[in-house]
Amino acid sequence: MKVKFILLFCFLTIAVYSQTVQFLSNLNQYPSVGYADIWGYTDPSGNEYALLGVRSGTSIISLADPTNPVQVAFIPGTNSIWRELRVHGQYAYVVADATSDGLQIIDLTNLPNSATLANQITTWFSRAHNIHIDNGYAYAIGTNTNGGGMHILDLSNPVNPVRTAVYTSSNYIHDITVFNSDTVVAAAEDSYDLIDVSNKFSPQLISVSQGIPGMYAHSGWMTQDNRYFYGTEEFNVVDITVWDLVDRTSWDLVISSWEMPSNSTVHNLYIKGDFAHISYYSEGYVVLDVSDPLNPVMVGHYDTPDMWGCFPYFASGLVICSDIDNGLYVFHFDDGVPVELSSFTASVNKQNVILNWSTATETNNLGFEIQKKDGNWFHTIGFVEGNGTTTELKNYSYTDKNLKTGTYNYRLKQVDFDGGSEYSEEIMAEVTNPSIFVLDQNYPNPFNPSTKIKFSIPSSEFVNLSIYNLVGERVADLVNESLTAGEYEKEFNAVGLPSGIYIAKISAGNFTQAIKISLMK
Repeated sequence: MKVKFILLFCFLTIAVYSQTVQFLSNLNQYPSVGYADIWGYTDPSGNEYALLGVRSGTSIISLADPTNPVQVAFIPGTNSIWRELRVHGQYAYVVADATSDGLQIIDLTNLPNSATLANQITTWFSRAHNIHIDNGYAYAIGTNTNGGGMHILDLSNPVNPVRTAVYTSSNYIHDITVFNSDTVVAAAEDSYDLIDVSNKFSPQLISVSQGIPGMYAHSGWMTQDNRYFYGTEEFNVVDITVWDLVDRTSWDLVISSWEMPSNSTVHNLYIKGDFAHISYYSEGYVVLDVSDPLNPVMVGHYDTPDMWGCFPYFASGLVICSDIDNGLYVFHFDDGVPVELSSFTASVNKQNVILNWSTATETNNLGFEIQKKDGNWFHTIGFVEGNGTTTELKNYSYTDKNLKTGTYNYRLKQVDFDGGSEYSEEIMAEVTNPSIFVLDQNYPNPFNPSTKIKFSIPSSEFVNLSIYNLVGERVADLVNESLTAGEYEKEFNAVGLPSGIYIAKISAGNFTQAIKISLMK
C-alpha cells in the first residue's frame, strides 16, 4: 500500500470565488418542515427542474427563471428526515429512510403542468437510505431487508421495475456510485468496497479499502477518468480521502485527509469534469478543482447554514443545492470549460447507431473523438472536427454502422487545439434483431456495373437471393446459405450482362419477395 499524507488547508476569501460561483436565488417553500437531498431533471425540450426532497414529500420546481424558481408539483410522502431522489428517462425514483413508503416512482412527462405518482412499490423493501441510477438500472441501498445491502432493479419498464439481484457481501451500504456501468463503489461504513456489477444478476465483491481510524465511509464519486475515488466521511475526522483505483483489486490511499480550515463536517460530493461539488453542513457549497486529483484546490464557495446535497449536471451551468433548513439554492458555476455540450443522444436505425450532439458555445475546439466501450474500457472509433471558437449552436453527428445485435455504450472526448480534453457523459444504445423480413430496394438504381442490395431476417433461416432476367433465367446467385437473424448487404456486379430490367428475388423460410433493378450501360 502506498500512502501520501497531504493535508491541504485553503485560506481564501470570498472575492476569489466570485468569478466561479454566482448566487441566483433561494426558495424556502416549507420553512417549518425541513429538507433532505436534491436532484435535477431536464425534460425533452431542455427545460430544467429541481427535484427537492422535503421531509413530507418531493417538491418539483421549475428553473425556467433561475432567479425566481417556482414549485409546479408536490408528491406527498411519509414524514422523514431522509429523502433521496434520482431520475431515469422521464421518471423520478424516490426512497426515504424510517418510513414504509418503499420505492415511489413519479411520472414527469406532463411537466410543467403536473407530475403524478405512477407507482409505489413495497415488495422488496419498505424503506431505503439511498438510491442510485446508472444506465437503466437502479441500486437501492441501506434498506430494511437483506441486512441493508444493495437491490439491483432493471428499469426497462420504468413504472414496473424488475429486481435482478440482492447483494449482501458488504453488509450495510450507506451510499454508492457507479462507473464504467459495471463497477460499484459502495460506502459500507467501515470501508469502501468495489463491486463488479457487469452481471446484473450476480454482483461480485472485487476489493475492500483498508480502514482508517475514525473514518465513516459515507459517500463519494469517481474522477472523470474513472481512476480516482473521492470519498467523504460524515463524522468530521478525515473529511475527504482520495484513493487510486488504477488496479481494481487494491485500494491505494493517495490523500489521507482534505479538510476545510473551519473543521466543518462534510456530507456529499459529486464530480463533473474537473470539479468536485461538495456540500458541508456548516460551510455550505464548496467547489474543488480536481484536474490534478492529487492536488485539489478550492475555487468556489458559498456559505449556507446546513447544506445537504448539490446537483451540478445541468447543461446550462446551473448548480442546485439543498439546505436542511432553508430549502433550494440556485447557483451558476463558471467552470471555464471551452466547449459547452448541450445535448448528446443515440438512436438506432436497423443495425446502425446514430450519435447526435450539439454545442451551445465552443472555444479552441479541435473536435470530438467518438469512443465506444469494449469490456471495461473505451476505445476511439472515429473523429469529428469541431468549429474552433463560436458562440452559435452547432450540431454534430456520427454513425456507427453494421453492428451486431447487442448493447453499446458511447461517450465523446472533446479535444482542444492545445491538447486539453473533456469527456461527455456515457450513453447507451441497443441494437435488436429485425422484427420482420425485408428486402430493400437496391442502391444505386439505375446502376452500372454494380449495385448493393440489403435485406433483413428476424430469425435464423436458409436464405437464397438470386438475380433473374425478364424471361426467368437465373443470371447470378448472391446468397445461398443459412444465415442468423440480422441485416445483410450484398453486391451484384453486372459486368458482362446487357442493359435492361432484372429481378432480385429472396426466399427465406416462408418469406418471398422480389424487386426490379435497372442496369443502364
